[in-house]
Amino acid sequence: MLRAIMFPTDFSAVANSALPLAAVLAQKLNVPLLEVHIMHGGDPHVTETTRYEFPPLPEQAAGVRVERAMIPKGPNEDPAEVLMRTARERDCDLIVMASHGRSDVAQFFLGRSVAERIARESQIPAIVVRLYGARRTTRPIDRLARLLYATDLSKRSRAILPVAAAIARATGARLDTLLVFGEGDVMPLDMDGALTKHFAEAEASDLLSAPQVMQGGIAESVISHVAEQQFDLIAFTTTLGSGGDPSADDMADYIIRNAPCPVLCMKP
Repeated sequence: MLRAIMFPTDFSAVANSALPLAAVLAQKLNVPLLEVHIMHGGDPHVTETTRYEFPPLPEQAAGVRVERAMIPKGPNEDPAEVLMRTARERDCDLIVMASHGRSDVAQFFLGRSVAERIARESQIPAIVVRLYGARRTTRPIDRLARLLYATDLSKRSRAILPVAAAIARATGARLDTLLVFGEGDVMPLDMDGALTKHFAEAEASDLLSAPQVMQGGIAESVISHVAEQQFDLIAFTTTLGSGGDPSADDMADYIIRNAPCPVLCMKP
């Protein structure tokens, strides 16, 4: 299903911290890994000696096919837009990147970092990893034993399920389901039937299991559930708990910023 994975880096230790996850996913999914650096004019963090020093693959992923690209950015171009465009042009179906790399910190867009903006706005699924700071991931970055799919059973929320399912199958991970309904959402009368249909339409029936259900004012409860159950990744779309309003993405934004594990997200 997936054709390639893109790993953006600004060559900092923070940005490179996401490479083990990107590499293990490329290995398990048997797809090439595209390492990308967006060139900023006068970037003080890219010297002549480091300009082409992309990070090496971890030993356990040494067989992964790797391509590397230096992508120029125009003076008025936003780095998030450049990365999303590059992913489309290079046929990458998944972006894996760290939050708060050097360029990430320096290039804010309306107060949101580049990585977080991609998670919120990219129609290509993106995994955002946070290994530094107070809200950092504390479990092994490349561990993929338990995944969580959060959904309100809408068609929009289903868009991320095929990717989560592909990762679960390739890694042998368990995929749990969390049904999330905001205060304005209508819960289906036949919950089991709706869930079965939801997974069938995503061709993921083989991964369906008994779900947990949360309803009303639950963004913090989702984070607590992820932490208590020690999930290795949470997958959702930006419309989660939006009541059908695609512009109401407060819940998704909160999860992106506070999840204690990598997040797999996309804008459907």
